[in-house]
This record gives sequence, structure tokens and C-alpha cells, in this order.
Amino acid sequence: MSVVVREARVDDLAAVALVRARSWAAAYAGIVPPAYLDQMQDEEALERSRRSWETRPADRFLLVAEVGGQVVGFASGGPERPNAAGIEGRGEVYAIYTLPEVWSTGVGAALMAGALARLTRYQQVVLWVLEENKRARAFYERVGWGWTGAREELQLGGVTLQELQYQRPGRAV
Repeated sequence: MSVVVREARVDDLAAVALVRARSWAAAYAGIVPPAYLDQMQDEEALERSRRSWETRPADRFLLVAEVGGQVVGFASGGPERPNAAGIEGRGEVYAIYTLPEVWSTGVGAALMAGALARLTRYQQVVLWVLEENKRARAFYERVGWGWTGAREELQLGGVTLQELQYQRPGRAV
């Protein structure tokens, strides 16, 4: 399978929204309430994506992965978002998702490599993952990430979930 990772364009946003919704539906079934997952596929979700794209700071990126000319995944990142620890100067992978039918095919690893290549100016890079998302946690650990011991509560659809912070060296891509 030949994977092409490239910078996203505005005409990729509908495909990115679809990847996000389908990935969440598969990965978070039984973890996140179904009503929350259902609302990820509506027109309002796509409009939020467009607004976010148009107003994103220059130091943030959105990559897509294509197989056979079709967008099958995406990754986004930039400087670490505000955090409870108050640590400055770290990068963050904000999101990385692929369509379920390309899980375990190398698409996620290609996206992660692309994301880390854009975060090399940082000494450390972090990401957050739901504690119950064992598949994603196993993937992150396989590609060099480790849990920092930090956790935060996240409210999604009226349910309290635990997120774990993972970290890896930023310049060791």
C-alpha cells in the first residue's frame, strides 16, 4: 500500500471530517455516548472544521494521508495547548485518525512520522489519549511514545473520561 502524506487543502476538509467521525465511531463505541458520536457527522461539524481551518494560527499544521488518491487519515499539531502543568515550549500532536479499514496498514505510522517531522523544533512532544482507547495507546507505545503519568478528566456527552498524556523526544524523529 502506497501512502502519500501531504499538507491538507481546504477542499480536503469534508474528507477530514468524515475520517474523524468514522474513526471515532469505531474506536470509541462503548466509551463515548452514541449521541455524541452521531453529532460528529452533521453539517454543523463540517462548518466548525471550516471555521477552525480559516482561523488556525500559522504554527499549526493539518496533514492528510492518501491511498489511491483518497484521503484515509489526518494528523494535526503545533505548539502544546495550555496545560495544567504550565510547561512551556513543547509541541503537541493534537489529533491523528485514520479510517478503520486502514488500521494496522502503516497509514497511522506514516502520518505520525509526518507530524513529528513538523515538530522537530521542540525538545519534547506530547499528545493526549483516552485511557480506555487501548488500541491507540498500543500504537503510540509501538512508535516510541510513553505515558508521562499525567492524566486529566474530559467531559464528552455527559460522561467523564480519563485522558492520559504521552510524550517523546521531539528532535529524535
